[in-house]
Amino acid sequence: METRRLRTIQQPSHIERLLEALVSRANLLPKDYYQIRDPSALPPQLQTLITKATQEGRVWRCWANSYETCLFTCEMSLARSRERGSPVLLVNRYGESGELQDAGSWMSDPEGKWQRCAD
Repeated sequence: METRRLRTIQQPSHIERLLEALVSRANLLPKDYYQIRDPSALPPQLQTLITKATQEGRVWRCWANSYETCLFTCEMSLARSRERGSPVLLVNRYGESGELQDAGSWMSDPEGKWQRCAD
Protein backbone atom coordinates (compact mmCIF):
# COMPACT_ATOMS: atom_id res chain seq x y z
CA MET A 1 0.00 0.00 0.00
CA GLU A 2 1.46 3.36 -0.92
CA THR A 3 2.67 5.63 1.85
CA ARG A 4 0.80 8.75 0.66
CA ARG A 5 -2.54 6.92 0.76
CA LEU A 6 -1.75 5.46 4.18
CA ARG A 7 -0.86 8.90 5.55
CA THR A 8 -4.22 10.22 4.34
CA ILE A 9 -6.01 7.33 6.02
CA GLN A 10 -4.04 8.04 9.21
CA GLN A 11 -5.89 11.32 9.76
CA PRO A 12 -7.70 11.10 13.14
CA SER A 13 -11.18 11.57 11.67
CA HIS A 14 -10.64 8.68 9.28
CA ILE A 15 -9.24 6.41 12.01
CA GLU A 16 -12.26 7.28 14.20
CA ARG A 17 -14.61 6.18 11.40
CA LEU A 18 -12.64 2.96 10.94
CA LEU A 19 -12.80 2.27 14.68
CA GLU A 20 -16.56 2.83 14.73
CA ALA A 21 -16.94 0.48 11.76
CA LEU A 22 -14.81 -2.16 13.47
CA VAL A 23 -16.78 -2.09 16.72
CA SER A 24 -20.15 -2.25 14.95
CA ARG A 25 -19.35 -4.68 12.13
CA ALA A 26 -17.19 -7.08 14.14
CA ASN A 27 -19.92 -7.24 16.81
CA LEU A 28 -17.50 -6.36 19.60
CA LEU A 29 -20.40 -5.07 21.71
CA PRO A 30 -24.05 -6.10 22.12
CA LYS A 31 -26.66 -4.05 20.27
CA ASP A 32 -27.92 -2.26 23.41
CA TYR A 33 -24.76 -0.13 23.72
CA TYR A 34 -24.86 3.56 22.86
CA GLN A 35 -21.94 5.80 22.03
CA ILE A 36 -20.61 8.43 24.46
CA ARG A 37 -18.76 11.30 22.79
CA ASP A 38 -18.29 13.65 25.75
CA PRO A 39 -15.24 12.63 27.80
CA SER A 40 -16.50 14.58 30.82
CA ALA A 41 -19.43 12.12 31.03
CA LEU A 42 -16.99 9.27 31.69
CA PRO A 43 -15.37 8.03 34.91
CA PRO A 44 -12.07 9.73 35.82
CA GLN A 45 -10.05 6.58 35.04
CA LEU A 46 -11.31 6.60 31.45
CA GLN A 47 -10.79 10.35 31.13
CA THR A 48 -7.14 9.80 32.07
CA LEU A 49 -6.80 7.08 29.41
CA ILE A 50 -8.40 9.36 26.80
CA THR A 51 -5.97 12.16 27.62
CA LYS A 52 -3.00 9.80 27.37
CA ALA A 53 -4.25 8.25 24.13
CA THR A 54 -4.78 11.67 22.55
CA GLN A 55 -1.28 12.79 23.57
CA GLU A 56 0.11 9.64 21.93
CA GLY A 57 -1.78 10.33 18.70
CA ARG A 58 -4.38 7.61 19.26
CA VAL A 59 -8.10 8.13 18.75
CA TRP A 60 -10.82 6.93 21.10
CA ARG A 61 -14.45 5.93 21.08
CA CYS A 62 -16.58 4.90 24.03
CA TRP A 63 -19.79 2.89 24.32
CA ALA A 64 -21.96 2.05 27.30
CA ASN A 65 -25.17 0.39 28.38
CA SER A 66 -26.91 0.30 31.74
CA TYR A 67 -24.28 -2.01 33.23
CA GLU A 68 -20.93 -1.36 31.59
CA THR A 69 -18.78 1.21 29.83
CA CYS A 70 -16.17 0.21 27.23
CA LEU A 71 -13.45 2.50 25.93
CA PHE A 72 -11.56 1.71 22.75
CA THR A 73 -8.33 3.47 21.77
CA CYS A 74 -6.82 3.00 18.35
CA GLU A 75 -4.03 3.89 15.96
CA MET A 76 -3.14 2.67 12.51
CA SER A 77 0.10 0.74 12.03
CA LEU A 78 1.83 2.07 8.91
CA ALA A 79 4.25 -0.86 8.73
CA ARG A 80 1.58 -3.57 9.06
CA SER A 81 -0.73 -1.71 6.69
CA ARG A 82 2.01 -1.64 4.05
CA GLU A 83 2.68 -5.36 4.56
CA ARG A 84 -0.96 -6.35 4.25
CA GLY A 85 -2.05 -3.80 1.64
CA SER A 86 -4.93 -2.63 3.82
CA PRO A 87 -5.25 -0.42 6.94
CA VAL A 88 -4.35 -2.33 10.10
CA LEU A 89 -5.72 -0.89 13.35
CA LEU A 90 -4.02 -1.45 16.70
CA VAL A 91 -6.90 -1.46 19.17
CA ASN A 92 -7.05 -1.52 22.97
CA ARG A 93 -10.28 -2.13 24.87
CA TYR A 94 -10.67 -0.89 28.45
CA GLY A 95 -13.32 -1.55 31.06
CA GLU A 96 -15.07 1.10 33.14
CA SER A 97 -12.40 1.11 35.85
CA GLY A 98 -9.65 1.62 33.27
CA GLU A 99 -8.31 -1.94 33.16
CA LEU A 100 -7.06 -3.20 29.80
CA GLN A 101 -9.42 -5.98 28.74
CA ASP A 102 -8.10 -6.75 25.27
CA ALA A 103 -5.55 -5.58 22.73
CA GLY A 104 -5.06 -6.64 19.14
CA SER A 105 -4.66 -5.70 15.51
CA TRP A 106 -7.58 -5.70 13.12
CA MET A 107 -8.10 -5.22 9.40
CA SER A 108 -11.05 -5.38 7.05
CA ASP A 109 -11.29 -7.36 3.86
CA PRO A 110 -12.47 -5.82 0.56
CA GLU A 111 -16.10 -6.54 1.51
CA GLY A 112 -15.75 -4.59 4.78
CA LYS A 113 -15.70 -7.64 7.06
CA TRP A 114 -13.32 -7.12 9.99
CA GLN A 115 -10.97 -9.81 11.18
CA ARG A 116 -8.37 -9.99 13.88
CA CYS A 117 -4.83 -10.26 12.54
CA ALA A 118 -2.61 -13.11 13.60
CA ASP A 119 0.27 -11.23 15.17
